Amino acid sequence: MSVRTKGRRKIIVNEKSYVWYVKLDDDSPFHILNIISEDKKFIISCSLKSKVSYVIRKGLVFQNKQSDGHWERYLLPFRIPEIITPQFISKVILWATQGEQAVKIVWNGSNIPV
Repeated sequence: MSVRTKGRRKIIVNEKSYVWYVKLDDDSPFHILNIISEDKKFIISCSLKSKVSYVIRKGLVFQNKQSDGHWERYLLPFRIPEIITPQFISKVILWATQGEQAVKIVWNGSNIPV
């Protein structure tokens, strides 16, 4: 089964297709950037306008390694811009698929300590 694309944007990075969209979070006042590969193995979310730039890995693949599927948070090594562009999406995808040594964050349920 493929990823739903209606109302979402497509992007191709290194010959692989992804879908991305921004949605208001159900549990907070923040907008969340979501990026999903067409095979659904790569899934990340990113809280926009948070004090600390980080992504939540939700899929089975992150930085070219298999994972157990449990959500984990990692610091982004760059800032999130005010306006989300395809160039920024491509940068996040490249870091999250080909990068190395992402800094893992332990979340306490209320904030992200740095």
